[in-house]
Amino acid sequence: MILSKESQDFLENLRLYLVSSGKNESESEEIISELEDHLYEAEKSGKNVEDIVGRSPKDYMEQVASEMTFDRKGIMKYGGIIIVLAFSYLLLGDAVRGGIELSLLEALGYPLIFISFTLLTAGLFRHLASSKKNKTKEWTLIGIVGMTPILLFLGLIYLNKVIVTPSVTFSFAANVIAVIATITVFVITALWIKSLVTIMIPALLYLPEVLLGFTNYGEETQLLASTIIMFGGLFIYLLLMGRKDVNKTGAL
Repeated sequence: MILSKESQDFLENLRLYLVSSGKNESESEEIISELEDHLYEAEKSGKNVEDIVGRSPKDYMEQVASEMTFDRKGIMKYGGIIIVLAFSYLLLGDAVRGGIELSLLEALGYPLIFISFTLLTAGLFRHLASSKKNKTKEWTLIGIVGMTPILLFLGLIYLNKVIVTPSVTFSFAANVIAVIATITVFVITALWIKSLVTIMIPALLYLPEVLLGFTNYGEETQLLASTIIMFGGLFIYLLLMGRKDVNKTGAL
């Protein structure tokens, strides 16, 4: 079944809209599969997306989403995984850089930032999926949302220095346990989603820093080298993944 690019783009946007609206993934795929059949039959008769949808794509997406139930169980599951992964990245970074020290303000602030960023990202995806915008506006919106957690983290760091709250400093043994626990989280998640991305990202972020710490290079040289290795490794990894996807598409 070969659809026009317009129909393929619409189905992908609908999928993104439904998933970011908290709808059940399997139910969404059933609806998209049925719509794909309708679009295929319509295109054979010389019709297009508008002839099937009967209104603007945004209105159609909103109607389909309104007729589906909110997947609370799925949201709780994936939301919990995101928070655990985010905490694991932060804890591993602190452990690598000298030890974990967590204040009450940080313990409360980090989850709020993760949740806020997740909601903002979901809203952005719905907006991009249902609206036609030029690339400049799209990347501007993506940049704004992407900068939001960075600004919130900086604000939390500042507040943590100004407002003193009870804190916990991990011992050496506790840091070792935390490192083992975070690595276990990354490995289990990688096996679950069948992708090495949750292992590659922390490895590229922190492993160069750890290895360079055993050298005699100066602090500035270590920082520069670890940054180059990190971004170079991420670029190579994304390039390889992109080629892999292209090969899969070609094989199909």
